[in-house]
Amino acid sequence: MPTPFVSIVIPVRRDTSELSALLESFRFDITSGRVEVVVANGDAADESTMRLRATNPVVQWIDSDPGRGRQMNAGAEAASGRWLLFLHADARLDEQWLTALEKADRSPAIVGGAFRLEIVSSSVMARLIEVGVSARVRWLRLPYGDQAFFVRHDVFEMIGGYQPLPLMEDVDFIRRLGCVGELWFPSVPVRVSARRWQHDGWVWRTVSNVSLTVLYFLRVSPLWLARWYYMPAPQTDGVRLVTRVPLPNGRVSVIVPALNEEESISDVLSEIPNWIDDVIVVDNGSTDATAARARKAGATIVTEPRLGYGRACLAGMHTVSSAEDAIVVFLDADRSDFPEEMIALLEPIRSGVADFVIGDRSGEARPWHARVGTDVCVWLVNWLWGTRYRDLGPFRAIRRCALDQLAMRDQTWGWTLEMQVKAAEEGLVVHEIPVRQRARIGQSKISGTVSGSVRAGARMLYTILSLWWTRRTRLA
Repeated sequence: MPTPFVSIVIPVRRDTSELSALLESFRFDITSGRVEVVVANGDAADESTMRLRATNPVVQWIDSDPGRGRQMNAGAEAASGRWLLFLHADARLDEQWLTALEKADRSPAIVGGAFRLEIVSSSVMARLIEVGVSARVRWLRLPYGDQAFFVRHDVFEMIGGYQPLPLMEDVDFIRRLGCVGELWFPSVPVRVSARRWQHDGWVWRTVSNVSLTVLYFLRVSPLWLARWYYMPAPQTDGVRLVTRVPLPNGRVSVIVPALNEEESISDVLSEIPNWIDDVIVVDNGSTDATAARARKAGATIVTEPRLGYGRACLAGMHTVSSAEDAIVVFLDADRSDFPEEMIALLEPIRSGVADFVIGDRSGEARPWHARVGTDVCVWLVNWLWGTRYRDLGPFRAIRRCALDQLAMRDQTWGWTLEMQVKAAEEGLVVHEIPVRQRARIGQSKISGTVSGSVRAGARMLYTILSLWWTRRTRLA
């Protein structure tokens, strides 16, 4: 039997649906005898992969210890092709891929390379990411593993294959490969699924990838990087202490912190749905008629003369129901939110699928400096805690028992951050849902000026760092 020109090594671990379609695309190439496909399975107990083996007898199947580097090494050891091509299960090669590899084969100086990344999505962000990846490859000669590395088999063995790293094995490999010969990056695309970016968020996933690479080059341990990269998001975590059950009849209390909001408070209260059980306006040291107008509108007034958003929220908490089935909603008094959307925040909690729901403002009707400050804080929290938050919106709903579990302490603008960080640490199920925004009435204490945004941002960054340094004490 003739030696195949190229062996395609596909590392998989519970990727059955993607793998099935990928193998079908190689059926003709395999029968031609020039292409060999080796699937390196990292989960021998996966029954769906076993069924796939029965329907693809022309494919070579091997079981391996989990870990992409280990799996690709095992696949290469079983392969017999003159070239090796490492392909992810959710990627698809262009019809010109074999022609490109034949061209590389005719140039003895070329030892390997990678294809051009193309993300299967119509999003503008996908095109921007592709441009950035092309620039990185052109200037730094640094593709990632999802670009389908190809390498001469003998050269792969000479440099020792992939290192068994928990992460960044692709970066380590391509750097060592570039030291022994010429790398070639043809314009032929490899089309990859957009699922990772769509699941994690385009910006978050991109920033995360760049951050990991920078930290790797700064000699941060790949083991530490892997722990952060694979840390689950709070949306998929189980609850450690809170028993999550449907709350169709739970008492709903709305807390409205207010400081000099006489122009807007009456309108805000009139827009709160009339089926809400309690509305508590916390007067946080107002010098105008905020409290009087709120009382006239039928709200319960709580006075907290010490300035601080967190202090106002804590004062309101002491007034609302502490019953196990109670739900607490936080709403700003400036009329930037639409109180009627409260029902959308409450639904995931009432149906028993979430503990904590955050209104995602998506940057609508907010000054640029406020959006930038929020994005920086959200990115930092996501990076440190491995979460996938998109916003720090103050319009939010949470089970009362879950709120008590968080043991909130912050007394200023770090309140929302503290709640989201502790929710992740406590394993609450968190949902973020889109909410509308409109121009607020009056000037914001934070985003109304650049200096106000800077001061609030500094406080939030301080809160993030404080929570990070004290996390071990909380989780002990």
